[in-house]
Amino acid sequence: MNFEKQASRFLDESKLKITFTDKIISSYGGFSYLAKLFEKIKLKENIEKIFPVTEVSPNSKGVFSKILKFGLTVLAGGKRFAHTLYIGDSLELYQELFNVEKMVKSSTAIIRLFEKIDNLKVAEKLSDSLFDYIYNHVIPFDDIKEDYLNFDSTVITRYGEQEGAESGYNPKKKGRPSHHPIMAFLQNSRYIANLWNRSGKTSSGNNVVDFTKQIITRLNGRLNILGTIADTGFYLIDFIKYLESELIPYVIGTPLSPIIQKQILSIESSKWKNVSEGISVAEFTFCHKDEKWDKNRRYIAVRREKDKVKTPQGKQLKLFKEDEIISKYLFSCYITSLGDEAEEIWRKYRLRAGDENMIKENKLDFGLEGFCLDDFYATEAAMLIRILFYNIINFFRNKILPKNEAGSTLSTIRKKYFIIPSILGSNGRNKVLRIGIKSKKGRSKFKWIMKNIDNIFNVLPNALHLENTVLS
Repeated sequence: MNFEKQASRFLDESKLKITFTDKIISSYGGFSYLAKLFEKIKLKENIEKIFPVTEVSPNSKGVFSKILKFGLTVLAGGKRFAHTLYIGDSLELYQELFNVEKMVKSSTAIIRLFEKIDNLKVAEKLSDSLFDYIYNHVIPFDDIKEDYLNFDSTVITRYGEQEGAESGYNPKKKGRPSHHPIMAFLQNSRYIANLWNRSGKTSSGNNVVDFTKQIITRLNGRLNILGTIADTGFYLIDFIKYLESELIPYVIGTPLSPIIQKQILSIESSKWKNVSEGISVAEFTFCHKDEKWDKNRRYIAVRREKDKVKTPQGKQLKLFKEDEIISKYLFSCYITSLGDEAEEIWRKYRLRAGDENMIKENKLDFGLEGFCLDDFYATEAAMLIRILFYNIINFFRNKILPKNEAGSTLSTIRKKYFIIPSILGSNGRNKVLRIGIKSKKGRSKFKWIMKNIDNIFNVLPNALHLENTVLS
């Protein structure tokens, strides 16, 4: 018996009758929130200006149509271009919702768009325009006013022969080719302030001074930088001197090189101060003999007793691993320009764990490790667009959602707010999106969030109206 006959028989015999509908249905009625938000931040008109590509084909659906479908795919949990299927085939619904004349159907149109970013000049133009938009329309600097500007890098393993994928530092997949992007974060407000993709053989702090200068220029004084926190990969005298020249305080991890190990060992036992069970801190001043290191700077050392700390962090002083007393401890060290107590410096540095969580979220929820193309700059362009959508979601959770949900990850927001059944229908001559929320509490919350988007921007409701028929 063929499939059609089996299906027909099942439909005939089932107590619950099953049939088909021609109505346009989507699992993502909650994208209504984003449609309204995108209007407020003028995403459509800006994307058309930002993306440095001129489309001349009369059949082109426009840049925004492609970027929108790519972004919605990411927000639906996609990690590859083929995952555009995640948002289903309800293209007419998304066209109406996001005011797009025609949505692209296949992922190949999106790939071809990114592949047009094929050289450094065009990639830099995209990056500059995109972050100018993010700084002007997405990050609410009037509310933030001050924050820490932190730096980190991450390894993204590649499995093909993509441009720039080379063997370098790769702790989890040793010898595998990778990319090694550098990222900058606003620590407290959790926005991403910059990203450069780089070859896998590039060191963590490579070109970090120019990377930072770019951010400072873009900020143009709209944010008071409280300081910079970075790991040992950024322990570079050129970077340190640049921060000092800009009067930006810093706490940077210090590699436990032989000379630093000797400095730590020379600290008198009476100078170590206990800060918690099994953990103590001390400080010293030091200047490397390299002529670039022109003066003594302050260092904070942290010592953890392995048997007394549940999750000991740090490293052994390998030069003295045979010493019975020294081998009981794990150490870490930081260089700083701050004058705070040593214990406070250590606690400030620990806050950079939030940066690592942002990288983790971008990998797990925004597909940072996916959507890889053969061309290096095309891959970077796809990364930058995901950073745009990350920052928009960060705005959404911090400014739009209830305050107790500001820490929600994208995966939580997706399940709780975006995945809502919806049907595109009509009321007279007007198109209507009917949202599948049954409870009064759920409907009230939907309306509250929609209204909050209006309130945040302090303007009257515009093209996307929330009518009573939507929830009836």
